Amino acid sequence: MAGTWGNHEGSLLLFILIVSLYGTLFSFFYKNNTKFKSWVIFFQNNIYLIFLIFLIVKSNPFDLIIPTPREGLGLNPILQDPLLIIHPPFLYLGYVGFSLTLSLVLAALVTKQLNSAWAKISWPWVMVSWVFLTIGISLGSIWAYYELGWGGYWFWDPVENASLMPWLAGTALIHSLLVLKIKNEMRNWTALLAILTFSLSLLGTFLVRSGILNSVHAFANDPDRGIFILLIIFFITTTALVIQISFSSYFKDKKIYFFSKESFLSINNFFLLFFLFVILLGTIYPIFLAAFGETISIGPDYYNNILAPFVFIFLIAMSIGPILKWSQNIRLNELYFVFIIFLMSLLISYLVIIFTQRNELILFLGLASSLILIITMMFELYKNKYKIKIINYPRFCSHLGVGVLLLSIFLNSYFSKTKDFEIQIGQTKNFYNLSLNLINQNIYKIENYLEMKTDFEILDGKNVFTLKPSIRRYFQPDQITSETSIKSTLLSNHYLVINLPDLNSTIIGARYYYNFLIHGIWFGLFLIIIGGTLSVFKKRN
Repeated sequence: MAGTWGNHEGSLLLFILIVSLYGTLFSFFYKNNTKFKSWVIFFQNNIYLIFLIFLIVKSNPFDLIIPTPREGLGLNPILQDPLLIIHPPFLYLGYVGFSLTLSLVLAALVTKQLNSAWAKISWPWVMVSWVFLTIGISLGSIWAYYELGWGGYWFWDPVENASLMPWLAGTALIHSLLVLKIKNEMRNWTALLAILTFSLSLLGTFLVRSGILNSVHAFANDPDRGIFILLIIFFITTTALVIQISFSSYFKDKKIYFFSKESFLSINNFFLLFFLFVILLGTIYPIFLAAFGETISIGPDYYNNILAPFVFIFLIAMSIGPILKWSQNIRLNELYFVFIIFLMSLLISYLVIIFTQRNELILFLGLASSLILIITMMFELYKNKYKIKIINYPRFCSHLGVGVLLLSIFLNSYFSKTKDFEIQIGQTKNFYNLSLNLINQNIYKIENYLEMKTDFEILDGKNVFTLKPSIRRYFQPDQITSETSIKSTLLSNHYLVINLPDLNSTIIGARYYYNFLIHGIWFGLFLIIIGGTLSVFKKRN
């Protein structure tokens, strides 16, 4: 099944199937305004048609291969994993789903119906796409963690960034759509965000299929396809912007109070777009330089150093925004509430710094800002414990999830450990209060590959467990992969991976990772997904 969309033509067929699926479902479920519905289907079918032309002209899956090979190349062994059956479809259901968002906003512009009623119609479709995209990104992160053997969950790979950028734009779109739905404001801004979100989804399609990237995610190496996709991006984005500019004069937004809920939603939108711009620049700039023969490598340090200071402010704004009132300036009792939470968060963060003896400013600020958001959400839940119907569970889950996610990321980055070492059978290595003993090493022939399996006995204090990393040599295609071995505990993972040894040597190279609070990252993502899912079905007054 993974092989069905594990190549360019098959994945493009899946892409087109999902474009048509969203159009069909909207046509089936929406029974009201016939004129508006007709325009939505018109725009959706044009997107569908454009990609059908691309499929037939440049990526026809029904072209014959002449001469016909006895055996195909085979699916990349790294992709031969059960998670790859569900990760790409969820990802596609996400960012391809934003094609319907674009169709909805263009239809609203043409029919002059970009208002709160339109926002209520569009809300579930936008949220469904966003939830699917979040699930797809999360599954991809989990897959990369246990399959690629790098010991991490996010590597700022350009194709990973290509899925993160529409997610950030989609998150900004959700918050502006909320203002439009409740207050009938930020209409032009919402339209622009809808266009931007799908344009970034198309940019991801270009990065994956143009051949300009060398990545495990990349499908194609045909420059003609890349040019065709660039033309598609230019045509769709330009047409959408022309329609938006032509009809935007019909929609005038009111004044927004600076210290109101709307203003803080706008502030968070600007932060999200800033994060988006930084990631876009880090992704596109090396590609642009490569076109002129220059080579530059942009790694995690670029993103971490630029984004971290603004993430702190973003988290604080996320904490304050939900407690404010619509179209009202902040009140004195709300300032007291925020002040108390600030003091609590700073105190807890300071105690963590003192207890762990890690006097890093970035860690302190990361802990404090994350805890401000988490404590604000918990206080809100406690304050309304007897008013179950008042609690906004979608917002509670998703914002709490963001707080838990970023708190776990900060703790993971500062308290995780890595150790490279060489070992042979019967030898013991001691580090980080651990004792690792290589007790066994065997080679097995299994269908399409040879596998060298190892058994490491690990002594962690009084706990004894076994890790079994291995190396695989695939026959078709001819490729070598590392299979990780992971032991989970309540607060951490013991993670071990080995390298291919020299044929004339008995020594094995290995790398050990102690990943602190890695489960908190998955739990934070789970809460965000739960919040988004609840929001799809929540009825608002």
